[in-house]
Amino acid sequence: MTEEKIRKLAEQRGIDLIGFFSVEPLKECLPYLIKRRQDGFSTGFEGGEPEERIDYLKAYPSAKAGIVIGISNYQSLEAVADDQVRGQLASVSWGEDYHRVLRRKMNDLMDAVNVEMFIAGNLPINYQVFVDNSPLIDRGSAHRAGLGFYGKNNCLINQQLGSFFFIGQILVDSHIIFKQPQLVENGCGNCRRCLDACPNQALGEGFSLQPSKCISYLTQKKSLSADEENRIFTYLYGCDICQQVCPYNQHLKKTREAAFWIDPGTASPPLEETLALTNKEFKIRYGNTACGWRGKKNLIRNAQLIWKNKKRHD
Repeated sequence: MTEEKIRKLAEQRGIDLIGFFSVEPLKECLPYLIKRRQDGFSTGFEGGEPEERIDYLKAYPSAKAGIVIGISNYQSLEAVADDQVRGQLASVSWGEDYHRVLRRKMNDLMDAVNVEMFIAGNLPINYQVFVDNSPLIDRGSAHRAGLGFYGKNNCLINQQLGSFFFIGQILVDSHIIFKQPQLVENGCGNCRRCLDACPNQALGEGFSLQPSKCISYLTQKKSLSADEENRIFTYLYGCDICQQVCPYNQHLKKTREAAFWIDPGTASPPLEETLALTNKEFKIRYGNTACGWRGKKNLIRNAQLIWKNKKRHD
């Protein structure tokens, strides 16, 4: 199976970015993973030891090659103009859960690949898909495949999609003929917009992130210290600030993936409504989104903290 064929099939299925990578261990990421752990900057969401996280064969022992895809999730929404106090949901949780959307895209792509294999009289390719829910480093694979560079905001940045895209990986048990990708040079230069915009200065020099100061992490953390509680001001789940100010994220096109489309009112729900959510209402509204996994308690706690912190500063 060739890169050209797979690229064509991906394009037909609305996949924005696709790249190919070798499954030798991601040794280029190991020093950063070890340093994060030594600095106490692990979140607990990563899973696995640093040495395991760079080992593709640990995740899928039959792997002979890797495919990585990117799907844009960018939308520009107007602020809701009413007198209700509202919280914000970060773009990562807009629309259908991206884990499901990308898994569907990747399985659909591989079904099409295997139809081509069947027509050519070949055995089907076995594979496994991964979407931000395994110890594997999705940004590491995407970087190796030439899809972007690591930004100071700790996101992977692509020239066309900025950092507003989700990454999925496919490990396959067959060799793919592909041209060795060229690594994308870092394009941040002396820019400090994301570092300066972060309310708690969670982003540090050398592409570091201090989770205890990161709003996105804090909204998902189960229990918070008093200092951490004071940092929940706007977002009910996640945070987009460091992405919104990035020069690469200006003038982007709206995602063509309809599963992510959302209206401003849903992206910015009234705090009163959030505080009054029943289990059934939570399941209906958030059960199919990427923020549903953390449960109702976190969302209501964050709404309470936004309310309390707003009153304290008014």
